[in-house]
Amino acid sequence: MVRIIRKTALFFLLIIAAAPSLSFAQQPLEALRQGIDKAIRVMEDPQFKDASRKGAQQQKLWEIMRKLFDFKEFSKRVLGSYWSQFTPSQHDEFVKVFSEFLGKFYLGRLQKRYDGQRLNYGRQQMIGKSRALVEVEVLWRKVTIPVQLRMTNRSGQWKVYDLNVFGINAVSNYRAQFQSILSKETPQQIIGRLKEKVAELDEKS
Repeated sequence: MVRIIRKTALFFLLIIAAAPSLSFAQQPLEALRQGIDKAIRVMEDPQFKDASRKGAQQQKLWEIMRKLFDFKEFSKRVLGSYWSQFTPSQHDEFVKVFSEFLGKFYLGRLQKRYDGQRLNYGRQQMIGKSRALVEVEVLWRKVTIPVQLRMTNRSGQWKVYDLNVFGINAVSNYRAQFQSILSKETPQQIIGRLKEKVAELDEKS
């Protein structure tokens, strides 16, 4: 099904799973910084060190991720022109199952690979009143990883809808994979494939 670029997995979650619901009055970078601190506290909380508590830890991280990331906007951009081939109910179903797949896949890897990584905060560039480009650096085993996040304001909340890691664009990466499949399969078949992937991740966990 969807082939994952594993090199970006940890970086995706270090940023996207980082921040809670954000106020429009806040600057995107400031709000992101506050949220990342919250996510790091969850990752480093001693109560989650026991393997039996990993499920509870993942649920806390998922709640944070769900509030920050604009899964609908991300899904629309990933599907591109194929979005119009989905019915309204299929739009909702695709967004739901795709977000579940992303959350379970990346959060599981974050929990396994997180080892006290920290971030340097760069600059933010406002693109109109409701969009912003935020730059940060992930410090990973003495290597500096540049990350760019594109954020949009939704009903008073700043949400991430795309990111670049070492020049690898999340939307473009997934779009190429889905468009290859959608040229041969129907929207409902794609949704069915994603459901199977989510079920596989549930079995592994």
